[in-house]
Amino acid sequence: MATLDTSYGWVAGDVERIILAVGGGVSRYMINEVTIACNELGEMSIGLVSTVRALLTQYDQALALQKTINTENDAGKTLVKADVLEWKSEKGGRYEAILNERGRIVEELVKIFSFCVSISRIGPRTVTLLTRS
Repeated sequence: MATLDTSYGWVAGDVERIILAVGGGVSRYMINEVTIACNELGEMSIGLVSTVRALLTQYDQALALQKTINTENDAGKTLVKADVLEWKSEKGGRYEAILNERGRIVEELVKIFSFCVSISRIGPRTVTLLTRS
């Protein structure tokens, strides 16, 4: 199993945060692949390591804000009639903006790690994947 090289600026837990942010499944294989990709990115550009860490922080903040909005919108509500279930989004533009921001962050992460097949297969399809048989 690969070891994350913290001399590039990575911190323990960054690999798992990247996997969860891009929507990947956590497995030994995935953790190993992303660890290798993080080390390679550090060799290529320490500046991009800082960029990735900043994106992860922004992602965590957006996720926390999304949870807060969900909690606020559910507070004090009681189901009084269940004949017909109708759902109306009361979250408005703020909620949509958070979802858009999370999507932007994921897209940036996928672009930065485009050399890592394990990540590029998860994110939005902006490239054609060639798999050798």
